[in-house]
Amino acid sequence: MRKLLAYAAVMLFLSAISASAALLEGTVAKVDQGKKQILLQTDKGPETVEFTGNTKGADKVKAGDKVKVNYTEKSGKIVADTIDASKGSAVPSPGDRSTAPNDMKNSPPAGIR
Repeated sequence: MRKLLAYAAVMLFLSAISASAALLEGTVAKVDQGKKQILLQTDKGPETVEFTGNTKGADKVKAGDKVKVNYTEKSGKIVADTIDASKGSAVPSPGDRSTAPNDMKNSPPAGIR
């Protein structure tokens, strides 16, 4: 009987923890490394997201990035567990752009082969 009660208590605890995790999406307006905060513009308005040294992806995020934040609410604050920036959010520099093999620059002028 004790094992059953202990199991039920653990399952209840785990379901409460997983229910508090959530996802937030938006565009980074500002990153404050000193305060460990990100101001995120979402569809519902601005949100302040806090991060810790254990938050994955926090060191790579910058203003203008479109992000998905997996977070847990702690003491009424949004604390990021992971921050994933969209791969297409950053504008590539001219040196980062690849040139297709059949690009016009690499093709001979018309009539010359």
